[in-house]
Amino acid sequence: MCGALAAAAAPRLVVGAESRPNLILGVVSDVHIGGRKGTEEAIKKTFAWFAANRVDAVLCSGDIAHSGRISQLKAFADAWHATFPGGKSSDNRKVELLIATGNHEFPSWHGAWNKFTREQMLNESFQFEDNPKRIWDTFFGLKWEPFWRREVKGYTFIGAHWNAIYENGHFNKALEDYMKEQSGTIDPSRPFFFTQHPHPRGTCHGKFSGCADGGAATRALSAFPNAIAFTGHSHCAITDERTVWQGTFTSIGAGCMHEGGSPFIYDNISAKWHPNFKQKLMAPYFDPEAWGGDPGGGACELVEVYDDHLIVHRHSVPYGVPLGSPWTVPIPAKKGSLYDFASRAKKNLPPQFPDGAKVKIEVCADGHPHEGVGHRGEPCICVTFPRAKTMSDGGRVLEYLVEVSAGGKVVAKSLILANGFTRPECEGDIEGECLISLKSLPAGELVVVSVVPRNSFEQAGRALVSAPHKLPENAKA
Repeated sequence: MCGALAAAAAPRLVVGAESRPNLILGVVSDVHIGGRKGTEEAIKKTFAWFAANRVDAVLCSGDIAHSGRISQLKAFADAWHATFPGGKSSDNRKVELLIATGNHEFPSWHGAWNKFTREQMLNESFQFEDNPKRIWDTFFGLKWEPFWRREVKGYTFIGAHWNAIYENGHFNKALEDYMKEQSGTIDPSRPFFFTQHPHPRGTCHGKFSGCADGGAATRALSAFPNAIAFTGHSHCAITDERTVWQGTFTSIGAGCMHEGGSPFIYDNISAKWHPNFKQKLMAPYFDPEAWGGDPGGGACELVEVYDDHLIVHRHSVPYGVPLGSPWTVPIPAKKGSLYDFASRAKKNLPPQFPDGAKVKIEVCADGHPHEGVGHRGEPCICVTFPRAKTMSDGGRVLEYLVEVSAGGKVVAKSLILANGFTRPECEGDIEGECLISLKSLPAGELVVVSVVPRNSFEQAGRALVSAPHKLPENAKA
């Protein structure tokens, strides 16, 4: 297993094999310190890995804290200073910290602070009064400003804090005005980097981009083909090939330290994203490791910057190995780029089930342990099948379309995230599982189940079809 091999391996990548990169950038997002057990340890491991790979800067695109507490931000700051004391590497090189805050730094959307005294708010609530200015200076030695610009080794970095793009319950257009002001001083011959918390609408991660973005970033950056955005918020897994998007500019998902990929994003709301599917979703995507369990789910990126391309390495923090092959992304963005979604879809092959694979159907009259809270003990069938094989680099299985048919007619269907998708490829060989309520199936009839594997671009492999299975005459039979 690759996790076991990683324990004995040196943490450093062989970066810049062709030549020394102009810039090496570490990228993290959605750390959520205080949200799950192990988040502080995960960021320490990540900073140590960045240091071993001689980064010039570390970029974080928000949600450092889980509930906007100053103590949570301090834990991040302490880990940073322990690894890069005085903002320097062990060989005394300057290492820059570049941060854009997220919605969890400004948790006005919940009432946890209502019972706090003013003194408690001053000590614990980051968003309270002038705490942002004070904390940013005390913890990071940085000036607090809604939009910021920094230069690192000749490259421009621009960031937008959450309160700069989202105010009074809606997204504003201030970013567009700010970028117009900056445009005359941005060198068009070399890339510049942008970060905010949410993905720019209509870019990386496809239908999951723009889930909390008013579109201002897409409009503002579309004037800059040399712009490269690193953003988070969605908690989408960076094993997903849609992590990189190129259109009028380049947009790259920054991953998630909190978990490998949120089941709430990918699976539990699949009926919303696929309104034609009338499935009864009985169970959430079941891979505890993706939820930050033991060994946990988080991921980060290491980006090598060259004159005309980036190399994006995806790293599993708990396993200490790559999540997949690195991406070589040409810059600046051009029409018809290889990282246009349509171009990627043509290049990749769909996943396929291995020879001899079989679909198994088990009737669970007393329910199943993986049923969701609203279905505990509900009679169901449990459909299991082996993982579909990756047939081309970048074509690993993302999801399975499971259909139950009786008398030649589809009577139930469900779209589920592939177990193990958020893990490194070599750790992801996990059996697929789908639960379907017996209430939605015709009692006493013969049914067959077909399972279709699909990759990130919804390219479908060949269906795996079960033998006919007779359902019980009643749920408890």
